[in-house]
Amino acid sequence: MSQLPFGPEDLAQPALAPSAFLELLDSDYARKTAAPPLVYEQLVDGTLELETLKCWVKDMYLYWDTLYFSTAGIFIKTNETKTREGMLRKLVEVEGRVVVNDVVPSWTNPAYEEMWLRFAQGLGVARDDVTSWQTFTRSYFSISTLCLYSRGWEWSWLDGIANLYAADRFYIENFPKIAESLREKYNVPGDSLKVFEAIVTDAMENVLFERETLGHWACTTERQLTAARAFRERIDIEQQLLTSVNELIGSGELPFQIPVGTVIPPLLDRT
Repeated sequence: MSQLPFGPEDLAQPALAPSAFLELLDSDYARKTAAPPLVYEQLVDGTLELETLKCWVKDMYLYWDTLYFSTAGIFIKTNETKTREGMLRKLVEVEGRVVVNDVVPSWTNPAYEEMWLRFAQGLGVARDDVTSWQTFTRSYFSISTLCLYSRGWEWSWLDGIANLYAADRFYIENFPKIAESLREKYNVPGDSLKVFEAIVTDAMENVLFERETLGHWACTTERQLTAARAFRERIDIEQQLLTSVNELIGSGELPFQIPVGTVIPPLLDRT
């Protein structure tokens, strides 16, 4: 998983202006997401079979359950005050705004993982069925990669901001359409869909500081190259998370799942 360094021919290019660098990221995003993931395409169209939809809901739980780890990994690395403030707010959002309710009474959202469980219940999936689900192997490795890149040396804190920016863009583009379809075409109660509203609201707030940070601190050719690579890698991770469900749609058979007893990434002992 270690990344090869960029060579002299790469670093010889002058750094882009901040606006040009952000435009480059926008271009990379548009190119890599030109075709929506099959599961999202069918979900939005209302053609995704209910049992496949329930598999997606169960399989994505581990992502939301461990998102605090990758987010905290970037927070720990960040030593620039203004960006660290943005990262702290983002970490609170993942862990649940309710944890600071004594300071901000209007903040009542629980953790993303808890809201995801409530969404599953609104769809008719029991909490125990979600938390006991053996994640698809491909999803497990995608989540493990995200955790290791965030906590290890593959991503600097600035690369981490670029990775978070990619994820927030992905949420903003897909989740409003998914929530609308779930409400209108799958009759999921509106109260159960709060997770999508919360994540998108948070993402729209966070992209502001993420873009500002990237525009200011990605000021050298090497920083721009590594941040852009992390940005693209997070898009790949988000798409890889859906690969197994896409395969299920095509084959009608469950892809490989992690064995019972597999250590949940990133090496967390939950016994």
